[in-house]
Amino acid sequence: MKDKYAKKRARSSAASTIIGISLVLFMIGAAALLLLNARKLAVYVKENIQVQVFLSDDAREVDIIQLKKTIDTQGYPRETRYVSKEEAANTLKEELGEDFIEFLGFNPLLPSIDIRLRADYAHPDSILWIAEDLQKNTLVHEVAYSPDLIQQVYENVNKITLILLVFGVLLLLVAVALINNTIRLSMYARRFTIRSMQLVGATSWFIRRPFIFQGVLNGFYAAVIAAGMLAGLIYIAQQEMPDFFELQDLETFLYVLGIVMAAGILISLVSTFLAVGRYLRLKLDDLY
Repeated sequence: MKDKYAKKRARSSAASTIIGISLVLFMIGAAALLLLNARKLAVYVKENIQVQVFLSDDAREVDIIQLKKTIDTQGYPRETRYVSKEEAANTLKEELGEDFIEFLGFNPLLPSIDIRLRADYAHPDSILWIAEDLQKNTLVHEVAYSPDLIQQVYENVNKITLILLVFGVLLLLVAVALINNTIRLSMYARRFTIRSMQLVGATSWFIRRPFIFQGVLNGFYAAVIAAGMLAGLIYIAQQEMPDFFELQDLETFLYVLGIVMAAGILISLVSTFLAVGRYLRLKLDDLY
């Protein structure tokens, strides 16, 4: 009867430890997902910054196509698109809801090449250099972009990334402390078992081995539970915010799962090793 009670108590302690660790790992995984998606969102915003290269009204289409190909060979464009005078006029007509050409009697718009930059080049200094370089071409009438908006986007993206990074590091430290305390409490409940093994002559490694194995196993189970919770979180978020979570992909999710799995096993292993070692060093009177 006593053995059954002891086994039941051990199972209950293991279950509470696994649940506690899984909740902490879920927080780590959620923070990692937020940080990685914030980085992707920053790249997405930067790569949608547009530079418009307005061309001379008398520029020949063959020369414009050649210029577009030349721009494409540079390192900075993610995408380029040639917009003819007619296409620009049709777009403006749709926006205004009326035919301004009929009112003016001519099409005042210029042909253009719209450039979307790679994220690495979406920096105010880089865009200024790109604009100055393009302006040297005789076909180019004007290079248009919004330097103030680009500077604001650049500064805000950096601030948000830094805040999330600091938050993630703090959360990781808190998580390590919480998991460590959870395992120490579990070991505290089994301190007399450790003492009994010492009294019958068991070596420190012999005593540590089953506890470390169980700790690693608990960490693995907790990581699996946390992974399931993260999958549920992503599913709910996709239903509520489909546009934002289009940025989420399988590779990122698997990367976060790897972080959660490694954190669960590693932190559980180290914490169990240290907790058992602490009770191995305690005197009998200190156990009470």
